[in-house]
Amino acid sequence: MSTPNTDTGTEKLVANLMPQMRRDLKIRAAERGINASDAVVSALALWYEAPHCDEVEVKGARSFASYVQPGGVKRFEDECAKRGLSKVQGLAQAITNWLVRHPSLTAPLVKQPVKRILVGNQKGGVGKTFIAAALAQAFAEMGLRALLVDYDPQGHLSARLQVADLPTGGDSLLQHMLGKARQHLRRSIIALEEVPIEGREINPGPMFDGRLHILPAFEDAFLMDASLATMSAGRDTCLRRALEPVEDDYDVIVVDGPPNLGLGMELAIDYVHRRKGELVDHSGILIPVWTDKSSFRAYDLLNQQIQTTCMNMRIEVDQLGFVINAYDARKGTVTRAFYEEWNMLTSPSVLAELKDSIEGRESSDYEVPLFQYAPTCVQAESMRKLAKELAA
Repeated sequence: MSTPNTDTGTEKLVANLMPQMRRDLKIRAAERGINASDAVVSALALWYEAPHCDEVEVKGARSFASYVQPGGVKRFEDECAKRGLSKVQGLAQAITNWLVRHPSLTAPLVKQPVKRILVGNQKGGVGKTFIAAALAQAFAEMGLRALLVDYDPQGHLSARLQVADLPTGGDSLLQHMLGKARQHLRRSIIALEEVPIEGREINPGPMFDGRLHILPAFEDAFLMDASLATMSAGRDTCLRRALEPVEDDYDVIVVDGPPNLGLGMELAIDYVHRRKGELVDHSGILIPVWTDKSSFRAYDLLNQQIQTTCMNMRIEVDQLGFVINAYDARKGTVTRAFYEEWNMLTSPSVLAELKDSIEGRESSDYEVPLFQYAPTCVQAESMRKLAKELAA
């Protein structure tokens, strides 16, 4: 399938690819300061020069899209036909060959700005807060300095991590956005600590050696849209300016988005826009969804706001992908059909799925971080894989 991209003069190459290979491709490309699509172009060029390649296991391959030069899709399809290969096998061979020739580096060649991830979907109950918290925990476990921003006025993220309020003397995020804060933003940030669990002994202290922090919600967030409407200048970039003073303190900032498509969401979209020199998919929006029809409707609305915001603010925002939450194939054929429909999408595509599990539900109910409550459960393992890919 070839889809022209009139903005860049390229074509979209669509074929299935194994999730682990997609993760490795993105990580190795980012280490070298190039985008994944550039790596695919390089991989195909090498593949054309190697007429005999070993067969690659392609079980579990999912829909994947990349951009190639004009005419590149037809050339790839013709070469696959010539070799008697499916597009899935041809692409897998090309990328495998590229990965072998480009082993992982000890450090990236190109310095990137702080990674900024907005976990966003205005549809309630899709697991936005749970995924934001677990993702930040996975980053911190990897050794990254992670900041969680509770940008939801309901404050569910703060409550589930047992953070009651702002530290004494700290100003709310809204006060910083309005330019009315009296103290540096660092005064409002808390290092998360292990929380008590009935029947378990813990060693009190900061989680992940103090690498996991949170900027808690405050009750004035409910007035955000009304308060920001009074700003005469600088409103469109006020979240960006508010968080900028602490960006050098962290490797990644995860924002738990608001449960609506109002002004607050527009500012969050702006915050994760692709900055000058930043690689594609280094920062952007991660979208939790369910396998139901209402999630597709909700995504259509969210996508419209993303596109409108990009056009009005003249920015580019990467949609990092979908996270299918609480999936259970036993819920019936309709659920399975929507699951397959999500997995057919390519831009963005499904990055991870979280099975419905008792550990995840209990960690939320007991207000205990997932990586403390059930560090070896299937959901924690899924979040580790997702964090590894997004960390590239």
